[in-house]
Amino acid sequence: PIDAFAVHGACGAWGVLAAALFDWGKGVDYFNGWSGWSCVQDDNGCVSGAFKQALEANLMEIFIIALWTAFFSLLVFVPLRVAGFLRADSETQEKGMDTVKHSPPKAYTMEKPADPEVKI
Repeated sequence: PIDAFAVHGACGAWGVLAAALFDWGKGVDYFNGWSGWSCVQDDNGCVSGAFKQALEANLMEIFIIALWTAFFSLLVFVPLRVAGFLRADSETQEKGMDTVKHSPPKAYTMEKPADPEVKI
């Protein structure tokens, strides 16, 4: 299996969450945005205790990104599966995908190649 989720999914989610947890430029009620460091404001000015709002917003972002990714992945992969494009042919499956598609079978070969034209 491809370990794309560990890098892009889990680390991406941690990056979004860490932005709320460690964005301490001027204190926990100030966050870095397009206009630099500013406090969270309402009609009366700066709001105290905005850290909870920022943490909730970032958790919601993680959830929405996961939904968006799942939706578009299904939109692409379900038709491909129904059409039969996500399956290797029987011969390739019998021999093994590594043997057929990935040659040499190990990353670093120390033997000299049989073909004298091949330079090492």
